[in-house]
Amino acid sequence: MKLSVIEFESDLLRDNPLRDPYKRKVGIISPDNPEGRPILIHLSGYLSSSLTQLNYNPFGEDMKSRLERLEREGKIKGSIIVLPDMFTKVGGNQYINSTAVGMYEDFLIKELIPYLVDEFKSDNIGIFGHSSGGYGALYLGMKYPNLIKAIADHAGDAYFEYVYLPTFPKAIEQLRKFKNHREWLENYWKKENKHHREDLITLNVIGMSAFYSPNGEDFELPFDVETGEINESVWKKWIEKDPVRMIDNYVDNLRKLKLIFIDVGKKDEFNIQYGSRILHKKMEKYGIPHYYEEFNDGHLNTSYRYDISVSLLEKTFQYQ
Repeated sequence: MKLSVIEFESDLLRDNPLRDPYKRKVGIISPDNPEGRPILIHLSGYLSSSLTQLNYNPFGEDMKSRLERLEREGKIKGSIIVLPDMFTKVGGNQYINSTAVGMYEDFLIKELIPYLVDEFKSDNIGIFGHSSGGYGALYLGMKYPNLIKAIADHAGDAYFEYVYLPTFPKAIEQLRKFKNHREWLENYWKKENKHHREDLITLNVIGMSAFYSPNGEDFELPFDVETGEINESVWKKWIEKDPVRMIDNYVDNLRKLKLIFIDVGKKDEFNIQYGSRILHKKMEKYGIPHYYEEFNDGHLNTSYRYDISVSLLEKTFQYQ
């Protein structure tokens, strides 16, 4: 398999409010004869980039090594794996449009995917990812089933009450030290050590606010920083983007997908197993075909589950 990294210049991201790069690196792992093969786009979790899938991992595999092994084992024949860097100054991406962050949903749907379809002469598009990447796969699959044909959601954010609410008190204590959330964010990026747990929790809350409750080029927090009281009108904007709520409006679209794969660890530290179970039960109720699995692990370091999803995604297209 061949690895290349291209620089993709986006018109839609050119004037993004955070002044993040509009020229985006995109890793592409392709077989020797890529034309017409399935195109599988990987979306990373928050606080990360899909390009990290190319890193050497002494406790596991980088993506290229994983694909080569799966091919040797006869589990795949060879798809095109696309690894776009979509990291932002709010700590990552939820792969939806936000006036406070940028039009990243449109970037994928209107720019990157059309380029890939034209480049590789294939319209068999699948999306897979973990955590925020799983959320992005499910969200985009719900909205664009005529473009995205199959999705794999690994522990994607769902049922926000359990995922996000427990993190709010820690973020509030950090934000109270500053004049506003903008000042906190500016201060964070000046720090030599950006890995303190409290800071990463706060950055995650900042980022979710920027994606779920933008207000022009700024954004609203879902709580009062002084008292901690939940701002119900802002929180409502968040839960409107919760997959367990969205699914009720996208049943017909989900039925169009050739594959929906959802898995989650039984010990997920962010309580995502509960939202995943709700999604599973709702899909059963609506008669939406899907695969659902819970496995005996937590939220982190579970990229070995890509062995299952990449194989399923590829076979969905090759044996339909």
